[in-house]
Amino acid sequence: MHILALELLRLEKLKLLKMNCIMKPLTLIIAIAFLLNSCMSITVLDVIKPADIDVPAEIVTFSIVKRNEAPKGKKMAKRWEGFVSGEGVGMDQRSVGFASTGLILELSKSPRFTIRQVVSGEVFYGTGTLNMAEPLSWEEVEKICSSNNSEALIVIEAFDSDIKRNVTTRDVTRNSAEGRVIKKVFDSNIRAKVFIGWRMYYPNEKRIIDVYNDDTYTKENTSWSSEEDASNDALRVESLVQKGAQDLGVRYARRISPTNVKLTRFFYGKGSKSIKRGKIKMLFKDYNDAIEIWETEFYNAYKLKTKGRAAYNLAVGFEAKADYEMAIKWVKESIDVGNKKAKLYLAQLESRLNDEERLKKQMKK
Repeated sequence: MHILALELLRLEKLKLLKMNCIMKPLTLIIAIAFLLNSCMSITVLDVIKPADIDVPAEIVTFSIVKRNEAPKGKKMAKRWEGFVSGEGVGMDQRSVGFASTGLILELSKSPRFTIRQVVSGEVFYGTGTLNMAEPLSWEEVEKICSSNNSEALIVIEAFDSDIKRNVTTRDVTRNSAEGRVIKKVFDSNIRAKVFIGWRMYYPNEKRIIDVYNDDTYTKENTSWSSEEDASNDALRVESLVQKGAQDLGVRYARRISPTNVKLTRFFYGKGSKSIKRGKIKMLFKDYNDAIEIWETEFYNAYKLKTKGRAAYNLAVGFEAKADYEMAIKWVKESIDVGNKKAKLYLAQLESRLNDEERLKKQMKK
C-alpha cells in the first residue's frame, strides 16, 4: 500500500507538470498554492463545452470563403505597406488560408458540424484592411451555399498582420581550445499581431448570425552568431503570422461549435483513512467506489470538518459521473456543515449546469 501511495503521488506530480503546459503561469501558481494549503488532490474531467454562440439547429454544414483581399486598383497601398514594413509583399494573402485551415481542422472534431472550403475561380473582394466591407448580397450567399450543399456560409472578411522586431547584442563567455573567449551574440526578437474579422451568413433566414473580430500575438526569440543571420527573418516572420492565423481559425471554431475540453477539479485527499481510500479510487476513476466510501464517511463521522470534506468530495464524484443534481445536493451539504471552500465550487457547478442546458439545445438537430 505504501508503494502504491508513492506511485499515486508521482502521478499527481506528473499531472501538475502537464497542467503547466496549458495553464497560464498565474493560474498555475494559484492552483499549487491551493493544493499546498488545503491538502487537495486533482482529478481531470473530459467534458463538452458549449459554443459561445447558438447556431440554428438546421445548420449542419458550412462553406467558407476568403474575402479580405482588396479589389484591383486598391492593392498598391497594401503592397507598399508590406514593402515599407519589411513584412513581405503578399504575406497576408499567403497566410490567410491558414485561418481557414485551422477552422476546418478544429470543426472536423466537432460532434455536430462539417465544413467545406469553397473551390472556385471567383475571387471575393473586401477592403484589404482591418475594416470589413459591406455584407455579401444574399443572392451571392445562396449561390455559394447551394453549389456546396451547405446551410450557412462563413466568410473571412478582414485579415491583417502587424510586425514588431528588434535585434540586440550581448557578450557571452565560452570555453574554446584557446581558453575562455568572449563571443558576441545577436538576439532576434519578433512579435507578430494577427487580426481577423469573421461573418456567418444564414441564407435560409437571410440573417447574419455572427460578426466577430479577433486577434492574437505570437512571438519568437532566437539567438544568432551574426547580425546578418539575426536580421534575415522574413521566413520566420511569415511562419509566425501563419501560426497566428491558424490559431484564430481554431478559436473561431470553438466559438461556434461545442468543443471537447478538460476541466480540473480539486478534492480532499488528506484527512481520515476513508478520505485517503476514496482518493485512490478517484484517481483511478473508480467513481462509484469513491462515492460509496465517502458517503459512509459522511454519515459515520462526528467532526463537522470531516463531514464537510466528505460531502465536498461526494460532489466532485457525482460531477465526474455527470449527475449534477446529486453534485449540487452534496456541495450544499458541505456548505451547511461549515466548509467555506464549497461555496466557490457551488458556483462552478451551477455554471456547469447552465452549460449543460445550453449544450443540449446546441446539440439538438
